[in-house]
Amino acid sequence: MPLYDNKALLGHPIGAPSFIMGIFKKIDVSGVLGAGRELELDGPVDLPTFGGYTFPAPAAVRLIMRSIGRGIELRGTIDATVAGFCDRCLEEMERPIRIEVDERFVRDDDPLGEGNVLVGDTLDAEDLVRQLVDAALPLTFLCKDECRGLCPRCGRSQNEAACVCMPSVLE
Repeated sequence: MPLYDNKALLGHPIGAPSFIMGIFKKIDVSGVLGAGRELELDGPVDLPTFGGYTFPAPAAVRLIMRSIGRGIELRGTIDATVAGFCDRCLEEMERPIRIEVDERFVRDDDPLGEGNVLVGDTLDAEDLVRQLVDAALPLTFLCKDECRGLCPRCGRSQNEAACVCMPSVLE
């Protein structure tokens, strides 16, 4: 059963935007697909841990959904904070990410199909947001571009203090 069901919004006149605010997971989009209405999604979406990344707060999702033929178009933004460890110095860090969303999905009746976030008249907004955020995560997660990493001899971070190790002739 969907956490948020927007069937009550179907009484709006055609063309009038409808709003969904609050936490949402699966959304009935039959009004968008059938009547050509716009639907605005504005609310938080919890994100699960992915790889070595965690998300200390829900992602802030602001999307506008429109009908396009047999599918929907989604435009807007997703703002999230990703936490993890710097790939060079291993310090814990958080970094905000912003995703500009411009996606199109064709209605599919196969939950394992390519457009698996739009199955029939149901949009799995939580899975869509998770996929978009996971795809936007950086390949290299650095605390700062000029991170100097760890000393290969003593293992201390070279960012804050000069390492006391003597440089070797071979280095």
